[in-house]
Amino acid sequence: MEQPEKKIWKIRTVKDYAGAHNHILVGRVLEVNQSYIRLHCRSYHYGQNLTTCRDVEEGVLMVRILPWQRIEIINELSGAFGYAQAKLTADRDEGVILHDGVYACSLGFQPNKRY
Repeated sequence: MEQPEKKIWKIRTVKDYAGAHNHILVGRVLEVNQSYIRLHCRSYHYGQNLTTCRDVEEGVLMVRILPWQRIEIINELSGAFGYAQAKLTADRDEGVILHDGVYACSLGFQPNKRY
């Protein structure tokens, strides 16, 4: 019997209140149906200033359920991406990224606005 393809997604959720932070979830898709997506994932939250890893609040690894109406965008990552062990790193040119040693996933980039 064939194993279903392992899907790793990065999901940005909808922010519908003033001064909301960016909410990103990165993890393995466990279930998709008409009402929601169920993920084994870690959450990442950050505000308008994103220049270092200290600007990101990292949540615990757990199963989360997201209703479709709360999802803004989904990026499909490599099925081999080690999201559970990945570490945040910051690079002046690439922004803040999540890196597992092989694959990288950008969380956000804010160019230096100094002229």
